[in-house]
Amino acid sequence: MKVKIIKGTNQIGGCITEISSDKARIIIDFGEDLPDDEKEEQMENPMIDGLTTGTKKYDAVFITHSHGDHIGLIHYILNDIPVYVEKESKKIYELLNKFTYQDIRCETKDMEFNQPIIIKDMKITLFIIDHSSYNSGMLLVESKKKKILHTGDYRKHGRKGKIFEKTLKKIGKVDLLITEGTTFGRENIKYKTEEELERISIELFKKYKQIFILQASTNIDRIVTFYKACKQTDKVLIEDIFTANITKILNHTIPTPEKFDDVYVWTALRYMKKNKEFKKEFIDSFKQYNISSVVFQNFAMLVKISMLEDIKMLKEKGAITNACLVYSMWEGYLEKENFQKFVNGVKELGIDFEIIHTSGHADRETIKLVESITNPKIVIPIHTKNKKLAKEIFKNALILDDGEEIEI
Repeated sequence: MKVKIIKGTNQIGGCITEISSDKARIIIDFGEDLPDDEKEEQMENPMIDGLTTGTKKYDAVFITHSHGDHIGLIHYILNDIPVYVEKESKKIYELLNKFTYQDIRCETKDMEFNQPIIIKDMKITLFIIDHSSYNSGMLLVESKKKKILHTGDYRKHGRKGKIFEKTLKKIGKVDLLITEGTTFGRENIKYKTEEELERISIELFKKYKQIFILQASTNIDRIVTFYKACKQTDKVLIEDIFTANITKILNHTIPTPEKFDDVYVWTALRYMKKNKEFKKEFIDSFKQYNISSVVFQNFAMLVKISMLEDIKMLKEKGAITNACLVYSMWEGYLEKENFQKFVNGVKELGIDFEIIHTSGHADRETIKLVESITNPKIVIPIHTKNKKLAKEIFKNALILDDGEEIEI
């Protein structure tokens, strides 16, 4: 088989990997670049011949998870190329489109864990892993007794961490490991587990009557963490309307207003301006859980940076007396102007600020665990800005540039 990293050897997010055999050619992940200071608008067609332009040259595209930097550009793919997405990740992707880029549509095929998909002389299998995006997976690609493992994004300190090692042992030894290296270059420490965050949250929640939480709606592990903290501190959980729609479409064990009697909904002011069709599809079914009186109880509310006016309104109505904003995302976002405006606006209301977070990516110990179990002959780092450090981490690291091809 041949491997080419079309994009991703020197950046985090927006990675595109090509794998070809004698008869088949596939792509793994097709997402948008993460925003940076020079280029805030990222929704651009990368113009790849045979994939997004011209005549079809690829047999299929496989997506590891629902984060925008892995799935966000699939609507540019030629219509006659099938796109495979895990079915729960597909639901999240489609819902996000409806809330944001409502003109974006892309037909996809469902992909299930542990169920091989045959593309000509190639077998592709998705295995469930631990990451901050619900139902993330890594892909094993096999052809002519050769095995390539593409990890996608992964970690071991989340709520699926216990199955991570079992997944790796099921996969076994591989010829080539293509691994994310997001944390290369960062401090070599063991990251906090979600259970540790839960304990920290409980102690913080005890100090305040009202908690506002700024986190990614797709980070279901974190929602569970904060819900468990609410249970231990006699607080109700209030989900913003977007998060409530996400938890509604996923499995019944996830805290959601329709299944949990201590979970409610807050419909942000900005959504009250939406058209009737939008309200009917995404708001009306939550009306019975959108009870204004709960904001005069002890609560924890999931918020977005677009909800500053909502928080100001709650302050004016006397619903905020002893409050804290908990930031639970990558700290780099705090350098962005829109995040700064929100956080500073909240602080001006007399609301305290705390950071409770752990990475969605693997620490050094976990990265080494992947290598030790899969025992690859070659390791290619992607999804990193520090690829040269791979030589210090792996026994058989191969440093590639974008567009460079190798054969195994």
